[in-house]
Order: sequence, then C-alpha cells, then structure tokens
Amino acid sequence: MAVGPFLSPFFARLLPFGLDSRVVATVMASDRWNAGTALMRAHSPQGLHDLEFAAQLLQANRTALDDCRAAVAKTDKEQRCTIIVPLPSE
Repeated sequence: MAVGPFLSPFFARLLPFGLDSRVVATVMASDRWNAGTALMRAHSPQGLHDLEFAAQLLQANRTALDDCRAAVAKTDKEQRCTIIVPLPSE
C-alpha cells in the first residue's frame, strides 16, 4: 500500500484511449483543458504565454490568414500577408 501512490502514475500512463489525461485531471480536481494549462504553466510559463499570444493572433486574423492560405494553394508560392496584432488581453 505504501508503494501504490508512487506507482499509480506509471500505471495510468498505460491506460488506453487517453484515459491517462483523465486521471491527471481527476487528481488535479479540474477538467482536462485546465489541468493541461496548469501543467504547461508549471513547466514553461513563457511557453504558455507564447501559445496564448499565438492563439490571440490567429483569432484576430483568421480571415486574412485563410485568404493567404488560399493564395498559397492557388499560386503554390509563399505569400506575404498583412495581419493585425491585438492588444494583450489580461
């Protein structure tokens, strides 16, 4: 019984169908999205910040980027695109 808590993370890793992430979320008393965010923040706060900024950048420029991707597909050449950099959200 004393070894069980230390071995359970290794056993959870062997579970099929992504159940290991559900186990982690349960242990962290959160849903998988927020548990994953907390793990990323603990491991690399700057990496999480960069990911959040990239998501804001994509959201603010989705139409322009879609148009640019369509131009790349049509011309088979790299394209320059004008984007808007949003103000940081707090």
